[in-house]
Amino acid sequence: MIGTAACNQGVGAGGSAAVVPNAAPDSRGVITYATYQVAVAQNGDTMATVATRVGTTPEALASRNALPLDYRLRAGEVLLLPDSVPRPTGSDLTTGEVSTTPLGWSPEQASAAINGAPGNPPAGNPFQNGQADPLIDPVRHRVEAGETAYSIARLYGVSVTSLASWNGLGPDLTVRVNQELLIPIVSDANRISGSADTEPGQGTPVTAPPSAAAPLPQDITTAVAPSSPNLGQYRTPPGGRLSPPVSGSVNRPYNPANPNGIGYSAAPGTPVKAAAAGEVALISEELGGQGTIVLIRHNDDLMTTYSTLSDVTVTKGATVSAGEVIGKVAPRDKPELQFDVFRGTTSVDPTPYVGG
Repeated sequence: MIGTAACNQGVGAGGSAAVVPNAAPDSRGVITYATYQVAVAQNGDTMATVATRVGTTPEALASRNALPLDYRLRAGEVLLLPDSVPRPTGSDLTTGEVSTTPLGWSPEQASAAINGAPGNPPAGNPFQNGQADPLIDPVRHRVEAGETAYSIARLYGVSVTSLASWNGLGPDLTVRVNQELLIPIVSDANRISGSADTEPGQGTPVTAPPSAAAPLPQDITTAVAPSSPNLGQYRTPPGGRLSPPVSGSVNRPYNPANPNGIGYSAAPGTPVKAAAAGEVALISEELGGQGTIVLIRHNDDLMTTYSTLSDVTVTKGATVSAGEVIGKVAPRDKPELQFDVFRGTTSVDPTPYVGG
């Protein structure tokens, strides 16, 4: 793994933070950050065409990205460039003209580019004009065995949609071992105004409202609105109803601040069933040997995932029917089936779907 934890992105442990779009590539399809560069593949690109365009060899480019020479690139796929690729100067980031100096970049040039550009935000601001600042290095994450786009997005507190967009991932969100992913930069829209000026160990000062000094009038009676029935519980959610994947009670409800599905209490070996008919889009091993994750794609842009399985009986690409057994609950100290529902790539509460 390369880089630091999610705290360096200004992200808490729970939920996904707001991110900004990546910086736009230059005429060569290259995005130049402070200490490294990436290339964005175009339609019909191969290792050879990208290497020729950026000034390196296909072998060096393939080796840098742990890919075979004959790998077929997707449009929008992001490749990390070898350090030997020439870098544009601070004034040529949008034209693609490269510097004739040995390094093509220096801290002095970076400082001048930040401080001299009219209307630029203060140094250290991670975005300009609604896009990531190319002078800021996004954290890079090297994919390890068993990791998925979903687990990596949760690790850094960003949405899997933004992770896929920044890295040009395919529709199945597949990542490969030793692939280096760019972690999207978090917008500072969530920062508390003035918090940067607070000394360590001190709380953020809060100005009392003008009315706080005046006493409230006596004998104020607060009107209580009558309760209304929750009719929303009877509506059919988008995508239709789903069947519970196991027979058991929900011991961990959905938490929007840390969307990791719901947890069913189930004994090891309990059969796990597909919640609806669909196609098996992904089978991946969880970190630490905890079990297997199965992802099924359904109609109406709906997806479900079943975490911590053993004895998986389906294969990637297979079509399954509703209620078909896809595996068993894996043995653990505290056995549980984690069940997630996604609309597109956005995590949603499974409870309305399964009627729990």
